[in-house]
Amino acid sequence: MPTSTFGKQFEVRHEKAADLVKEMSKSVTPTLKQDFHSNMVFLHQNTRLKESLIRALNVR
Repeated sequence: MPTSTFGKQFEVRHEKAADLVKEMSKSVTPTLKQDFHSNMVFLHQNTRLKESLIRALNVR
């Protein structure tokens, strides 16, 4: 299922509505693999990463 973000002012002319629905209803190839694993971490959970980031940014 395709996902899109439209602004509040988004609108489609009546004569183009069917084309938009047809286009947005197309099947798409998934972009993530089934074994997807996020590498997201929180700095308060990983002190080594936090210290490395502070050194890289030279913030003390």
